[in-house]
Amino acid sequence: MELKTKNIGKTFSGVNVLRNVDFDLKPGEVHALVGENGAGKSTFVKILSGVYTPTEGKIFLDEKNIDITSPIAAQKNGVSLIHQEPQSFSHLSVAENIFMGHMDGNNLSRVKWQEINKQSNEILESIGLKIDPKKIMEGLSIADQQMIEIAGALSKNSKILIMDEPTSPLTPNEVGKLFEIVNKLKSNGMAIIFISHRLEEIRQISDRVTIFRDGDLITTKNINEVSNEEIIKFMIGRNIEETEVKDNQFLKNDEYVLNVKNLSLSKKFSDISFNLKKGEILGFAGLVGAGRTEVAKSIFGAEKFDDGEIIYNGKSIINNSPNEAINQGFAYVPEDRKQMGIFGPVAVEDNITSAVPKDISNKLGLINSKIVSSITNDYIKKFNIILTSGRQLIEELSGGNQQKCIISKWLLSKPKVLILDEPTRGVDVGVKSEMYEIINQLAEQGTAIILISSELPEILSLSHRIIVMREGKITKILENKEATQENIMSYAIN
Repeated sequence: MELKTKNIGKTFSGVNVLRNVDFDLKPGEVHALVGENGAGKSTFVKILSGVYTPTEGKIFLDEKNIDITSPIAAQKNGVSLIHQEPQSFSHLSVAENIFMGHMDGNNLSRVKWQEINKQSNEILESIGLKIDPKKIMEGLSIADQQMIEIAGALSKNSKILIMDEPTSPLTPNEVGKLFEIVNKLKSNGMAIIFISHRLEEIRQISDRVTIFRDGDLITTKNINEVSNEEIIKFMIGRNIEETEVKDNQFLKNDEYVLNVKNLSLSKKFSDISFNLKKGEILGFAGLVGAGRTEVAKSIFGAEKFDDGEIIYNGKSIINNSPNEAINQGFAYVPEDRKQMGIFGPVAVEDNITSAVPKDISNKLGLINSKIVSSITNDYIKKFNIILTSGRQLIEELSGGNQQKCIISKWLLSKPKVLILDEPTRGVDVGVKSEMYEIINQLAEQGTAIILISSELPEILSLSHRIIVMREGKITKILENKEATQENIMSYAIN
C-alpha cells in the first residue's frame, strides 16, 4: 500500500504548526522522520493516524483520496500507530490486548477464546516473540509491551506502521530485537514510518529520511546519500559544535559537597561509595536495571536506603522525603518526564514555579501572578522554550520543551546538588546541544551534578569522572581521560 499526502497543513488557535507537506511512503520501505522537537513531525503522524484532522490538504492510499477522521478510521484504512510509551491494558491478557476492539462476538461471553489465543500465538511467533498469550500484561517489560502493540497492528491487517520514538525506552539488545522485527515486516511488504532522534539508528534501519523544520518539510533523501552532519544542518539550520569536557576553578580544590558511603538498598544496589566535588559533573553509566536511578532516588529521598551514610557539606543527613532534600539544596530531574516531571493539565508557568512556592506568594500565602509570569518569562527566553504563552498547558509542548521547563523549575530552587536522570531522552540534537551548554554553565557556577545517561557519547562529553554500575554495584570509577565507550561497556557487562 502506497501512501501520499498533498499540501497537508495544521493550525492550532491560529498558529500554523504544519504547512504544505507533500510526502510519500512506499510498500516495503522504512521511511524515517527527523526534526527538532516542535518541528511538526509528531503532528504529521497524528494526522496520518487519525488523532488530528488536517486543516488543509489531502491523503491518498494507492492513489485514492481518503478521509482519516479518527484512529478507528486510520486502522480501517490499514494505518496503525505504535506509541513511544505502550498504550496497553495492564489488567488484561496479551491476547486481549492484541485483539482489543475487534474480537468476534457481541460480548465477552461469545468470544471464541481458544481461537483468539491461537491466532495471538501465531502472530507473536511470526515476529519472534515467545510469550504466553494468556499471560496478564502487568509486569511485562516495555520492550515486550511494544512488540505486543506491533502484534495488535498485524491482527488488524495493517499495511502501514507508524513507530514514534520506539527505541527511547529500550536497551541496546532490545533495540536489536526490534530492528529484526522491523526488517521482517519490511520484507513482507509493510510500509513503516520510523521517528527517532538517534541518527545512527536511522542510518541502520531506514531507506529514506524526511527532515522537518519549523512546521515545514525541508527535504527527503535516500539515507545513503546524506551524512549525519547534513541531516543535522537541515534540521536546525546550523552546525552543532562538538561538546568537550570543561574544567573549572572548583575542581582544583578538594571541596566535596557530597560523600556517599556504603549505601545499600535490598535487591536494588549495595555498597555504593563515591564523592562529588563542587562544580563537578559525575557521570553514571551502566545498562538499564544496573541500579543507577535507584541510587539517585535514595539520595533525593524518593526511596529509603537500608544501610550506609550520606554526608552533605560535612554533615551526615537522611533525606526522608523529596521535600527534605529540596530544602537541603538537592534537585532531581527524573527519567520519567510525564509521570514524575510535569503536572500535565497545568500551565507552563505553574509547572516552572511549583518548586519555589515561597518566592511567588505573599505573607498570606497568596500567589502573585505577576511574579509568576515574570519569573517564567525569564526562563522561557533563557532556554528558548517554544510555546504560545506561559498559560499554555505543559502537556501540549513537545518533549524537548517540556524537559526545558522541568530543568527551569529546579534551577529556580538554586540547588547545590543537581541530579539529572536521562535528561536528553527523546529530545533532538539541537535541544541536546542547548542542554549540554546549560549543564556546563551550571558546573562552572559551582553546582555539583550527578548525570545518569545511557548514551555513552553524552557521558564522555560532559563528565569529569564516570562511575560504571552493574547489577546494583559499582564496578569502576574512571577519570574522563582514561574513559572510552569500549572500556565503559566492558565494566558495565563483565
